[in-house]
Amino acid sequence: MTDAPQPAQPAGVTAGECPLCGGPVTATADRCPDCGRSLLGVDGRPGPFSRRTLWWWAGGLLAIYLVVLAIVVATS
Repeated sequence: MTDAPQPAQPAGVTAGECPLCGGPVTATADRCPDCGRSLLGVDGRPGPFSRRTLWWWAGGLLAIYLVVLAIVVATS
């Protein structure tokens, strides 16, 4: 049984391991190529939500809550 040649990594790209399966991942990968686990927020990668995005979501949910509250108050 012969092993297929592995593609060489570009210079300057460091490899790491997936925290779930231990498979090799590149420093810029968002998901593990073996198990598919999200690597966002792992080993210095940016997280899935930025602080600005979190505030937009909170503001949107607050706006929906206030609209529903206004409807409930108006109909009672």
